[in-house]
Amino acid sequence: VEERKQIYEEVQNLIGMERAKKWLSKIRRQIDLANKTKDRKGLKKCYNLVLTGRPGTGKTTFARLVHRFFKAHGVLTGEFVEKNALELKGEYVGSTTPLVKACFLEAKGGTLFLDEAYGLAHENDGRGDSFSKEAIRTLLTEIENNRTGTLVILAGYADKMKILLRADPGLPRRFPHNIHLDNYT
Repeated sequence: VEERKQIYEEVQNLIGMERAKKWLSKIRRQIDLANKTKDRKGLKKCYNLVLTGRPGTGKTTFARLVHRFFKAHGVLTGEFVEKNALELKGEYVGSTTPLVKACFLEAKGGTLFLDEAYGLAHENDGRGDSFSKEAIRTLLTEIENNRTGTLVILAGYADKMKILLRADPGLPRRFPHNIHLDNYT
């Protein structure tokens, strides 16, 4: 309970991030309702999130808070695993799939945070090279297989993330929540 209070305080003390705060507040109400009715089955759903914004807008900070929030409420039990999306691409044919699977295994029950996720797609067509395609296909499979057990947060610049989400028609469906963090004045 003390951890929850601390997280709520930290969230409220974030400068700006109004959309992010509203999203987390909505989920908090869902969790509170589930706890009141003692029916937590409704919390077993996909909370995967795409965070967009320019450098310094707090994408990583917010992702870490989201993880702590879900863990404090018992929705997640695992750890926060942070990777640069380029770490999912292998160096030779067949080496990408094991890298992606290893990331999911490390994050099982927790959060997999992929920073600069757009690194998996080329800017011109969004499809990327064969390593990118393999990483995206494996990512989709692992997200589907761990839909309610592992939270996946993709972060990056808004324009480049749009390109990534067009790289495969399955990506937008796997990320039902999108939050853009505005620049600070």
